[in-house]
Amino acid sequence: MRNKTSLVGGSALGVMLALGLGVTAHAQDTTVAWKGAPQWTNDDVYFKVRGRILLDAVFQDVTRAGPGGDFQTRNTRGRQAFLGIEGKLNNYIAYKAEGGAVNGGAWGWDDVVIEYKPTEDTSLLFGNIKVAGLENLTSTRFTTFMDRGPYGDFGVDSYQLGVVAKKFGPDYSFTLGVQGASINSADVSNASADSKERLVITGRAHWAPISTDADKVHVAASYRYRNRGDEGTFAYTGRTNTAYSNATFYTTGGIGNRDATVAVEGAWMHGPLSVQAEYSNIDVTRAGTAGSNPTIKVGYAFVSFWPTGETRNYDQVAGEFKRPKILNPINAGGFGGVELALRYDFADLTDAYSTLKTKPATSQAGEYTGWTLGANYYPTSYVRFQANYTDGKADNYGVNQDFDVKQFQLRAQLDF
Repeated sequence: MRNKTSLVGGSALGVMLALGLGVTAHAQDTTVAWKGAPQWTNDDVYFKVRGRILLDAVFQDVTRAGPGGDFQTRNTRGRQAFLGIEGKLNNYIAYKAEGGAVNGGAWGWDDVVIEYKPTEDTSLLFGNIKVAGLENLTSTRFTTFMDRGPYGDFGVDSYQLGVVAKKFGPDYSFTLGVQGASINSADVSNASADSKERLVITGRAHWAPISTDADKVHVAASYRYRNRGDEGTFAYTGRTNTAYSNATFYTTGGIGNRDATVAVEGAWMHGPLSVQAEYSNIDVTRAGTAGSNPTIKVGYAFVSFWPTGETRNYDQVAGEFKRPKILNPINAGGFGGVELALRYDFADLTDAYSTLKTKPATSQAGEYTGWTLGANYYPTSYVRFQANYTDGKADNYGVNQDFDVKQFQLRAQLDF
């Protein structure tokens, strides 16, 4: 399950083909709507160019236990610069392809999806897809905080290549995915034995028991089984509520070749006020005979409030959050929208150390806790400016391996 086509060539081909569809549809009385960018529609066919730009500045002040361990970092960076297309050929077939540069690194694919809808309430998706996790399934463009914290680092999986089946109802969904690694991963190669990439089987079910104008409630649960195959071992490594880090503050190192995760999700929206939380319990099957099998625990909770009166845009059918609708955008003579939020994160890796037969003196398997204050300003629904301040602490077992991290981040974002 690998795609070696270059991003540039693939994007150019996709754009040309999609533009061809758009031109053909245009000849048949196509209508054009503005959704951050032009969207061409003709009956049950549509085509749209999409993309996003996220520009960040990060400042960290790190205090390390022991002499001479303190340091400061600062960095301006292109968090994401993506370009893609999406569209629908008819009521049965849809597609999406988007790629770009992340964190100043090499270009790669993000969403690459072919969707087949045999009925109105079922979908089969083939491609690079996310399956579970409320915040994980919510696009980075719409998450309340700039990054997903340790829960996004190892509590859920990001985009992986495979097939995903979905069943929708008016206020529920069931999802089952069978996947390998990311579409951007190199082929597994083992000349002396059979070659096997990782296998991931994930199921998720969500329900919105309350969905009124005043209140919305979301609950969900998921299960994930992973087998690492020939791709080494799983490591559970987290960052301090940022996608930027030039140092490791807490990690198990590579310890497991299989794991099983049980996760729960919950959210409540009451007008401009909302609360959201997730928790994952990860049972790891340790590689080799270094010790017994540990359990990794990770989760978060946050509260959000819009003093300008908006509410988070919850999709009760998909069980995800979508683009917020700004009530008084600047292009209509208004001020825009403001969202304020407070978040708590934790990750407990201590079992990975406690269950070892031989306990290394420099282990960074410990506990992380972090508090983050967030403020978001939306001039319009397609532009956002963010500020996050995090006070995080990693309490590890190793000598001089404890860290206090105070971090301030800024972001300018545009998507279309």
